[in-house]
Amino acid sequence: QLGVPAGVLKVDPAAFHLDYTTESVGLYLEAASRLRCPRLLRDTVLAPAAKELSSRRVLSLLERVVLYTADLDNSEMVFRDLEKSEVRQPPEAPEKAIDETTEDASEDLVTNEQVILAFCQVIQRLCARLDAVDFRLTSALAAGSPWASLEVMKAYRVKVDTVGRVNYAFQSVTSTMKSFFYEEEQPSQQQKQEWKEHHFSLHVFRKHIIESALNSQDAGIRAIAEHALEDVDEGSKGWSDDEGDATKTNREHYEVDVPEAICDHAAPSVLASLSGFVPFVDATLTPPVLSGALVRSLLVIREKEKARVIFEKVFVRSKKTQAMVTTGHIPVDFLGGVKSHRASSLVLRKLLSRYGTMDRQELCYLLGNVLLQEFIGEKHCMDLILHHSLVPDLVVYCRVNSRGAREAVSAGRFEFAPVLRLREVGEQLFGATFVIHNGFLPTADSSIDPLGAGETGSHWPVSSSISSPECPWDTGDLDLELLAYAPPGEAAMELSRKVLLRGLFRRQRAGVESDVPTVVRLWALGRWSSCDDAALVAEAFRFVTNSWKSLQEAKASARSAAVNATSADATSTPTDEGVHAGVPSATALADLMNQEEAIFGMFVELQYWRLQPRDLMTPWAPPQLLACRIAATCKQLDRENHDLSQQSAANVLELNRLRRILLALYEKLEHVEQRSTQSHQKQLEVMETLRAIR
Repeated sequence: QLGVPAGVLKVDPAAFHLDYTTESVGLYLEAASRLRCPRLLRDTVLAPAAKELSSRRVLSLLERVVLYTADLDNSEMVFRDLEKSEVRQPPEAPEKAIDETTEDASEDLVTNEQVILAFCQVIQRLCARLDAVDFRLTSALAAGSPWASLEVMKAYRVKVDTVGRVNYAFQSVTSTMKSFFYEEEQPSQQQKQEWKEHHFSLHVFRKHIIESALNSQDAGIRAIAEHALEDVDEGSKGWSDDEGDATKTNREHYEVDVPEAICDHAAPSVLASLSGFVPFVDATLTPPVLSGALVRSLLVIREKEKARVIFEKVFVRSKKTQAMVTTGHIPVDFLGGVKSHRASSLVLRKLLSRYGTMDRQELCYLLGNVLLQEFIGEKHCMDLILHHSLVPDLVVYCRVNSRGAREAVSAGRFEFAPVLRLREVGEQLFGATFVIHNGFLPTADSSIDPLGAGETGSHWPVSSSISSPECPWDTGDLDLELLAYAPPGEAAMELSRKVLLRGLFRRQRAGVESDVPTVVRLWALGRWSSCDDAALVAEAFRFVTNSWKSLQEAKASARSAAVNATSADATSTPTDEGVHAGVPSATALADLMNQEEAIFGMFVELQYWRLQPRDLMTPWAPPQLLACRIAATCKQLDRENHDLSQQSAANVLELNRLRRILLALYEKLEHVEQRSTQSHQKQLEVMETLRAIR
């Protein structure tokens, strides 16, 4: 018989006739709580005598009932239900377990759930019978299990909404905004303490997180928790809100927090049972470490959007919340909601610094979605991440660890798709930061074709005539094909040409990847037809002349080999594939001609008319090029001569026109002088006449 104590199961339940009075109803309720008897709990709280109790006696009963729920924990049950369903189930109607190994264990779980439901109903009834003035949130109402305290909180919210916050605040004005702690037990001096919903919820959070660590079955966690509590300052010694101290200020109470070591080891089941208090907490007033616990509790029950809202409110001032993103306790996509804050870039940079130990998909998400889509437009992202020395390392890591991925996927090996995604993200990051990091070239000014003692690169050898590697382009970590993903713009194009020439010179001297087809393919990345920088054109011309020289040497070697072969076997019959009279085979000749044509095309792309005459003083430039240069120079000189002739003729015409103007002015000047002389004579005559009259 459900609800009857186990020792009297064979007794007729109808034989129980309890005489409830206002004096005994409290004893019966306490007995039912001890016996965990759902039926007796319900009958007692619904008895007429229980309804006649005064508000203060009801409050006393409520505190005792809540206290009896302390060892009746449903956190494991809630966590187990969450693992089985995406939808959170309330404690009032938990699902029945289906994974128990025995029938008795299943029956015990059902009984436990019904006991919890009965306690919830009792707490709701008692809270409803409290007067608004007597219903105060104190540590006594938080002494039980989390679900019991949550029922009290819900009932308190209903009571406040019913009575009205203004009236209730007026009735309880003498007890509002007290500290988190009670005074030490001194019945003659201790004052009744009241908290608001925020403080009560934080107290429950703190209390159960600390107790779960201290009572953990893992000895290591217990030792960590005890050590963390020993290191707490004297002002918050013990980390218990049950010890009041009237001498402390509200600010000191506000600053009380949970040690990080304890918060880090909080069990998911405990956080799940505490998640119901999050709506009652003011996130802007929550201590930093507890703020992280709030977010984690919502994530445990899969309330991701609610957790995101809390995270955005506490992120800036909570270092713990920021650290939880880097440790993986909080999803990294939450950073998108706080990307306007400078701290978000610091957190993202700390995450990216772990690229070496990070999963490929996670790294791709951080780079492709978070950094290059959400954060790329923020100024602090540009200053703290994109300009940081971490970016070249990321680009190199993505490139080196994804070699051959595109070819593998093209061949149908789709297991390399994540590796290909890493390569694509690296190419995007390269394009976004190419100009910022000066093309990933050495910071110190150096020649495009450095010489000196050399070493061996990471991915291709370097001859002794090449200087030691100074950048990823020198070691081969970054291949020249990556220049195809450089951003548009003249600045990026100039850097691309510098990188290209640097790499081609090193490969040419090392004898690696220096064959004509490869060089011609890479040469197209420079877009040399639009290059108007005379210095770069001169360096490019020097490289192409070196290639032409190498080709001529190859032709001479082929002829020498053919002559030696002919001398060694003078009587051999020539074939289509052989040699004849010191002439290389047709295939070798065709190949050499194709290479010569390709290199000549490289010459043609350059604006060689920008070169100085000293740059052309080399025997390894094609004569056609020199002829074109001379023809272009002559044409330019003819054009200049023609322009000078036209200007000279125009000047002569202008001089003649000015000469005519001068002649006309000279004639006018003479006429004016004559009239001036006549006027002077007339004036003298007038003066003489005036004297005569006098």
